[in-house]
Amino acid sequence: MRWLRKIRLSATAVGMACIVPLAVAAATPTTYTDSISGTELPGATSTQGSFAGTASGPLPGAWAATIDHTVLSPNAIISGGTFSLATAFNGQLAQVTGNFANGGTVKLEWHAWGCGNQVYAVSDSLNDVAVSTLTGKIASSGVDSFAATLTHYRTSIFGFCVTYAATVSGDVSLTF
Repeated sequence: MRWLRKIRLSATAVGMACIVPLAVAAATPTTYTDSISGTELPGATSTQGSFAGTASGPLPGAWAATIDHTVLSPNAIISGGTFSLATAFNGQLAQVTGNFANGGTVKLEWHAWGCGNQVYAVSDSLNDVAVSTLTGKIASSGVDSFAATLTHYRTSIFGFCVTYAATVSGDVSLTF
């Protein structure tokens, strides 16, 4: 009987030794950095832009964002907005969501002469980032980042500068 108890205790100790490192590994957050590209959607205003496109990297998929900001003249301060990425995570369909923080920037980096194209640097933190699957929320994190180049394609029509298209490309880093 004594030897049976020793075997049970040994098996329990081995089992616990295997579980503890797994728990530690599961708690260690991982940062995923994806490249993003897309376009600004119709309906942009001087204080809000909506974007959609594709992400490539460890979390590939379709992304969308709405960025609220002060009046763009020529720079702006980001005052909020949302980010969403449809992807796969741990073999499941997943949605990563986050909120743009207050205080990010939309900064004019380059402007062609006259009514030419404009290039902006867009940079902000993402708060309340969460990963959800069909079975519920599986992970969340603190502060992550969004950094992109926004290009407004412009021309003069009847003496007025008109933005007729806009593209965005950059990186999003998500930690969970």
